[in-house]
Amino acid sequence: MLAIGDWNDEADMSAQLSNSKSSPSTPASGTGAALPDARLVGRLVHAEGEWLAADIGGTHARFDRWADGRLERGARRTYRNDQFADITALIQRYREDIGSQSSQAMLAVASPIGRRETLRMINRDWSLDAVTVRAGAGLTRLCLVNDLVAAAAGIRVLDVGEAEVSPGDVDEAAPKLVIGVGTGLGAAVILASDNGIRVLASEAGHMTAAVRANAIGVCDRASRLYGRASWERLLSGPGLSLFEASERGDDKTAAPEDIVARALAGEASATEAVRAFVRTLGEFAGDLSLAVCAFGGVYFVGGVVQGLGRLLDFDELRPGFESKGRFAAYLRNVPLYRVMTDDLAARGIAGLLAGAVEAPVLEA
Repeated sequence: MLAIGDWNDEADMSAQLSNSKSSPSTPASGTGAALPDARLVGRLVHAEGEWLAADIGGTHARFDRWADGRLERGARRTYRNDQFADITALIQRYREDIGSQSSQAMLAVASPIGRRETLRMINRDWSLDAVTVRAGAGLTRLCLVNDLVAAAAGIRVLDVGEAEVSPGDVDEAAPKLVIGVGTGLGAAVILASDNGIRVLASEAGHMTAAVRANAIGVCDRASRLYGRASWERLLSGPGLSLFEASERGDDKTAAPEDIVARALAGEASATEAVRAFVRTLGEFAGDLSLAVCAFGGVYFVGGVVQGLGRLLDFDELRPGFESKGRFAAYLRNVPLYRVMTDDLAARGIAGLLAGAVEAPVLEA
């Protein structure tokens, strides 16, 4: 999911946007000829043959193979990104591992997808130039999509039992909201369309956090550490660590996995930190639901959501979600979903390749 890196938010983001404006394409090695530019498309067409489908997060990269209109059983491989120099090396390793000569790939990455060939992943120090990666990996076609957009595209094919729900009245014509909580925080909006669904990208996690009393101390800590407290600094794996450190009154942070384990064991500080985290997540989700009128439902996805499991308690989350003054009645009827599967992005990529989903895709 969208993840935090080592940026000082505004300064580093501004530098990326300035340095990533369209420039002449990098020549393919040994050819001396410029490669075609990447282009932004709204719906993929003519996706035929075999494709590599990858969800590349801050820590792991999960690869699948798509062929004959579906994901291939048994072709999933998961890698730790720290063991690879770049994305090209990941692609080459996957092809070796499954014995594939595929020359087409769609990658879901934690970066805004816009009219730029060069992207910088938000969650790790990797730059990603679509044209250069395509040439370096020996691909004939490469597509890039935001990772949370890909996950949102996968919501349409969720199976019964893969999501736990806090019931409400589903308005099928209304927008749906997907919030991804992992190494970072992401959001996307799902709209109904004539030919499937349309997914709108968002960088809502980078909005300035506005919190209630239970999270003010955590917000102050994030401001001191990063110069600014965005929602992502609070509502992410590292954010959970800040909540727990604040609860203990200590500057030393613990790993999110350790905090969850201690909360499940009933330790007081870890339990209260998780509760405050979940309440704050509810406040953010309620505000964002009002921003896009997401009366069709809100889906919580991502590694932290799966790691928390039953600790992501709807009874803790709903009060903050619904506490919106005159609009409380609107949100009271919105169903909330806790999604407990880790292959949503792969399913979303399959939908994009099949042409059933409209979303911003950078194609090279």
